[in-house]
Amino acid sequence: MKTEASLTYFELLIPEEAIRKRIQEIARTLEADYEGKEILLVMIMKGSLLLVADLIRALQIKVCIEFVSCSSYGESGTVRGRLRVNGLEQINAEGKHILVVDDIFDSGHTLLGVIDRLQKMQPESMKTLVLLSKRVPRNVPYQPDYVLFDIEDRFVVGYGLDYKEHFRGLPGVYALLLENLPTQN
Repeated sequence: MKTEASLTYFELLIPEEAIRKRIQEIARTLEADYEGKEILLVMIMKGSLLLVADLIRALQIKVCIEFVSCSSYGESGTVRGRLRVNGLEQINAEGKHILVVDDIFDSGHTLLGVIDRLQKMQPESMKTLVLLSKRVPRNVPYQPDYVLFDIEDRFVVGYGLDYKEHFRGLPGVYALLLENLPTQN
């Protein structure tokens, strides 16, 4: 769905081929790190959907999948409030090797909130994987175990990441040029 006009809304940061190549590399790393073990992969929806789909096809080890959805409710949706994590009640994490997968590590609050809750379920091990890590100052004392790409502090869409539920299906990762978007009436 690329039109001449829509190309002015995006700046390509990471092409589809680079993502595919990096997923193959990280799959080999995970296979070595989890040799002889089964991974319980917990994806944070919706942004990690495409990453997880491609990752599980690249992995040559046993993987089970669960998912959680997260939201923070604040004043008028503009101020971060208390993190709500839905779906944890369906997960049996005790004694499992958990890999939490998220789309982007920005402030770090969502990922840290999910792993804190999962740790209470007494897994055998817990690691995290993110598609993108923004180079920004953070107030959380945590870094993901596996990062596919580091990026500058830009608003990004594509490959699962969205802007108001749009643009998730773009094949690469793009900076969204908000100033070029048409205004909504």
